[in-house]
Amino acid sequence: MKQLFLILTIVLSVSVSAQRGVIQNLKGFDKNKLFHFGFSVGLNYMGANLKLNNTLYTNDTVLGLNIKQSAGFTLAVVTDLHLGRYWDFRILFPTLAFGQRDFEYLLKTNSGNFLEVRQSESTYLAIPVEFKYKSKRYGNWRAYFTGGGFFAYDMASQKNADEGTPVVRLDNIDYGYSVGFGLEFFLEFFKFSPHIKWSNGLNNLLIKDKTRLTSVIDKINSRTFSISLTFEG
Repeated sequence: MKQLFLILTIVLSVSVSAQRGVIQNLKGFDKNKLFHFGFSVGLNYMGANLKLNNTLYTNDTVLGLNIKQSAGFTLAVVTDLHLGRYWDFRILFPTLAFGQRDFEYLLKTNSGNFLEVRQSESTYLAIPVEFKYKSKRYGNWRAYFTGGGFFAYDMASQKNADEGTPVVRLDNIDYGYSVGFGLEFFLEFFKFSPHIKWSNGLNNLLIKDKTRLTSVIDKINSRTFSISLTFEG
């Protein structure tokens, strides 16, 4: 994250220097249209906030649990409503997010300790809604912050898988809140926006299946970090 913020600082410094006296592109972008449409592509890293119970410390089989994140892909259609000079309201629907969480269990057996991995793949159809606060435009760029909520349905959920299936079963419904920030660059024919966002789920995704692997968990809430590029015309 320190490297990421360093890169953003350098980009901002270079942009400020380069924008002095520049002719503005898309000068009436915020005034000529009430709505703007576009699309967004990016990477996501699906994780989770775990709440373990006390049985982890008395369990003679499960010694530890970790969730490993891997990169996934996100694609969204963006509808942006211009509310004023500094505010927008955005709906990113439909949003398709493909990702995976790996539940890594450290297990104890008579022959020693070993690592067992249970994969949980997800394909979310989501409806994120966000308010966007924009800074004053400087030349052909400006910064912005976002905050909002989301509702998501996991089309690849193994919620109804038979007990004993080697997966950690998660609920197919999720909802929560998100915060983020980004930069807008006004090019000759369209607006280009890199965006960084953190999303946290409020629904407990865990489905108890009376196995040793879920007995040590009380709650699983989704946590996702995403980096996206948005193009609007």
